[in-house]
Amino acid sequence: MIQFKVSAPGKVILFGEHAVLFGKTAVAASIDLHTKLDFTQLPDTEQIIKICFPKVNLFISIPLQQIQNFFFANKDIEFIENYEMFYNKVKEFVGIISYANLPQKLSLEAFFYLFIYIAQKENIEIKPFQVQLNTELPINSGLGSSGSFAVCLAACFLHWSHYQKEIYKGFEFSDLEIISKYALNCERIMHGNPSGIDTSVCTYGSLIAFKKGAYIKQINPFFYSIKVLLVDTRVTRSTKALVEKIVELKHRYPVIIDLIMDTINNISKEAIEIIQKFKVFSPLDIEDCRQLMTLINMNQGLLATCQVSHPSLDRICAEAQNYALAAKLTGAGGGGHAYILLLPDTQPETISSLSRKLTADGFTVTLTSLGGPGVQIVK
Repeated sequence: MIQFKVSAPGKVILFGEHAVLFGKTAVAASIDLHTKLDFTQLPDTEQIIKICFPKVNLFISIPLQQIQNFFFANKDIEFIENYEMFYNKVKEFVGIISYANLPQKLSLEAFFYLFIYIAQKENIEIKPFQVQLNTELPINSGLGSSGSFAVCLAACFLHWSHYQKEIYKGFEFSDLEIISKYALNCERIMHGNPSGIDTSVCTYGSLIAFKKGAYIKQINPFFYSIKVLLVDTRVTRSTKALVEKIVELKHRYPVIIDLIMDTINNISKEAIEIIQKFKVFSPLDIEDCRQLMTLINMNQGLLATCQVSHPSLDRICAEAQNYALAAKLTGAGGGGHAYILLLPDTQPETISSLSRKLTADGFTVTLTSLGGPGVQIVK
């Protein structure tokens, strides 16, 4: 019986969100919070697919024959290469299945999009199976939950195809490229026109510089030695709506927004130069970290000017400054998460005091490290 586990990290965008959609450089890191998937191929006698997504309270069994009849009755399913046509077909199928809310609907759409697409592209022999997927990441709050979800599923189905072909190995770089591509196509279901930075970080891990359509570069594989506080505003928001807000501002004030995006691009490049100086097993230079703090404050100010901050995010940033630290939103903004960069000499008492203050203000605080591994098969 085929059985395996997949893990993919979440992410924070350290610099450059929104600007990345206009071809500018962004800097992002994986975080030590993960989406985890358990795959089990079931006996042929069961003839069902079991989907267990506890995070959205979704537990469903679907007859294999129903899936075969809907997607594969016509042997010619070349329409999968037409995104709109294929996605409409997936939406039609999910509409037949019982779901209770939008998160369940989107989860099912992402699942079947990836399952059917990868089954066709990788020549998977469809057999009964169970997928249980859960995550340590809060949903829809800027930490890459949907990207991590999509990467986990894409990796799962690619690995299953390897098993069927009797290829027993972990993921090589060429596999990661395929996983990232599959996951990015799926992310369009959640976010409309994603930049690809989320799925890239969740796939490759570490810390990367990203420029849409141009490159993904690992900056410094030893950046994980830096810790941050992730602060959840507990304010929900729509990534798609916030992206549309920036696009509308650019349409209305093109010269101003272009200048802001260029400045954010320069901030990202300055940050990359600083991060590249960090050495493994060597103490981080306090002055370098303080320069990063200055850049964090600048980037946050520019994003606030573009109206994608939020009063809760502004309070978190102000509180961080009260402790001589720097914070900014991460992701789309409008709520979601902020991160607070901790200095190498930040005392545990300071971290505890700041965390208590933010918690008393109604926020949720998590201490984590940056730059761990990307998607992988785990024991």
